[in-house]
Amino acid sequence: MVTMRFLLALPLTAALVAPAFARESRRVTAAAPTEIQDVLAAEAAGLVDVKFIPNDSRSAQVIVTNRSDRPLSLRLPAGFAGVPVLAQVQPQPTRGFAGAGQAQAVGGGGAGAQGQVGGGMGGGGPFSLPPERTRTLRVATVCLDHGKREPSPRVPYRMTAIDTCSSDPRLQDVMTALASGAISQKVAQAAAWHISSGRTWEQLAAEAISMAGGDPDVPLFTPAELAVARRLVDESAKRHQTASSESSPG
Repeated sequence: MVTMRFLLALPLTAALVAPAFARESRRVTAAAPTEIQDVLAAEAAGLVDVKFIPNDSRSAQVIVTNRSDRPLSLRLPAGFAGVPVLAQVQPQPTRGFAGAGQAQAVGGGGAGAQGQVGGGMGGGGPFSLPPERTRTLRVATVCLDHGKREPSPRVPYRMTAIDTCSSDPRLQDVMTALASGAISQKVAQAAAWHISSGRTWEQLAAEAISMAGGDPDVPLFTPAELAVARRLVDESAKRHQTASSESSPG
């Protein structure tokens, strides 16, 4: 049976944001939203609070609250990570978590996030958030650390840039494709495990879900899903290799 711990990982887009006004001077106005800002950059500037709550390895909720005195136009990063908070105070190996009992990292993308304010659903992409209002965004995610326990809403997580988990640009491409809906969650999961956990395509083909009642195990990935994942990873590698060659002197 596949046992997983998860972390959601996505990249931080740098942005310049104005500092938040003191609470005493806040005033709801009819001013138009400011330029679109990455939610992680806005959080660093004190404009918003961001909470990351994993549902499981496949999805999570990102809760954003506007702490400024003006409407904000925001967007999720194309890729981001959800990191267990308690794991941050412990010695960390390359993947970021020590011990079999710790929660795993998961990765996802923001382009296809579905949001709601009150009870109304909104589409993906940039969204406007009035002063002191909160919006919940639902995002697709994948596990980044094979073999660890599945994430749970009971474990506190924080949202961070994906490059805190991996500097491999192929992982960002996978997250972007997942967020845009270009690939399924299963395809993204296979590609992410290959990149971030070093699982070979043969090992991924052998992954199976144990069935109760003595029924035969079910493959975790279909041959078609693995073929799409492998093609995505290979094309990403070629693209980044070409870009690196073109940017090298001489």
